[in-house]
Amino acid sequence: MKKRSRLLCGALALTMVAGMLSGCGKGMGKETGKETGDTQSKTTAAAGDTKSADAKEITFWMFQENAEYDFFKKYVDLYNEENPDVHVKMEQIPWEDYNGTKMATAFASGTGPDVFLVAPGLFLKYANSDILAPLNDYIKPEVLSDFSESSLDGVKIGEDILAIPFEMEFLGLYYDKKALAEVNKEAPKTWNEMYDAAKALTTDTRSGLTFETVKGTHQLFEWYPFLWQTDNDVFNEEKTAAKLNQPGVIENLELKRKMLEEGTANLKPSRNNTEIGILADGETAMQINGSWAITKLEQEYADYIDNVGLVPLPIPEGGHASTVAGGWKVCANANSKYPEEAARFATWLFADDVSHGEEWCTEVKFAYSPRKSIVENNSDIYQKGLRSVFTNEIFGTEKAEKRLPAEISTILQDLLQAAYFDTSTDITEEVIKAEDKINEFLASYDGEL
Repeated sequence: MKKRSRLLCGALALTMVAGMLSGCGKGMGKETGKETGDTQSKTTAAAGDTKSADAKEITFWMFQENAEYDFFKKYVDLYNEENPDVHVKMEQIPWEDYNGTKMATAFASGTGPDVFLVAPGLFLKYANSDILAPLNDYIKPEVLSDFSESSLDGVKIGEDILAIPFEMEFLGLYYDKKALAEVNKEAPKTWNEMYDAAKALTTDTRSGLTFETVKGTHQLFEWYPFLWQTDNDVFNEEKTAAKLNQPGVIENLELKRKMLEEGTANLKPSRNNTEIGILADGETAMQINGSWAITKLEQEYADYIDNVGLVPLPIPEGGHASTVAGGWKVCANANSKYPEEAARFATWLFADDVSHGEEWCTEVKFAYSPRKSIVENNSDIYQKGLRSVFTNEIFGTEKAEKRLPAEISTILQDLLQAAYFDTSTDITEEVIKAEDKINEFLASYDGEL
């Protein structure tokens, strides 16, 4: 493991660009349909809250709308009421700006927020730039033990906990029950069964399977479980070199290229692959999608949901079950004017009173909580409908979404695009080229992985 680097925030602004956030920002937990004017008025109201003259002011940046906005506003107001010596100023940043360069530019100019939300895709950039404050001292031991190991793995650098995870969203395979019954197929458990089912389910108007084909971090998000199912990973155990040229990795890439070539996989989905409407509207018979899709099915496809089945992601012969856990985390700015106050508020939000996280994951939206007690104590919700499959068969097989340097993320995205679509290339050769590029980057990289 390399030591933490002391990178300049100016470099941060140059390299942190739009699209670097993980799949968990693409519709997962981000509500839509809010009028711009309403968003602006709420932002102004939040920013204009009164405070005592001698209170220490810290800023909290978020992007959520509707019920999620109301949740954060409620708890910011409560914190301000209970802590008159501190005033949290909540600022709602439009999603396009939050997902763009606004945050990086603010940190580079020294005006970044004191508390903010981060997804795995940018975690390392902030961590390696020494922006994230360690929060260990503000988390009670009994609270820390309530967090799942995989959720903490995603926010640790060494022993330092640099963020508080407050949601986890998993992937599974959704399918149309009627369509599978018509071709006498069971829900697939293996890669071969998935291929056979997709081939049988494909018609002139419907693809057999939809997975992410658009280049980006969500494509990586969907790919990670299939990598882990083969007991492989991007790096070796010491994280000193790439570990991609493995039989299981090659097999999975070849399978997906074959399905796209044959037309059994959805080459050009009509919408973002986080949208379960691709399945519900009959465009596909099977779709890799996340736990967030259940709420959408219940709210917008109530007449169809009884025809939807769900199983864990199919695995290779001899492989093991695996899914990926995405989700946002709350962080404190180590360079804040009031670093202790920022750290206390960040941990108060989701690492003190367990009811905050419970409300977020079971009332404001549906997500799995990183805190084990929340899932255990809300079985009525986590066993409801399709949720029971995630709870009983998928939850516990997750690994935290990888937090990668932007350069490595880009190399992997290029690899997937070449493997899936450039049939003039040999997949093994593409994997070797990707390995060489990653190793070349690692040779001069002085940050964490």
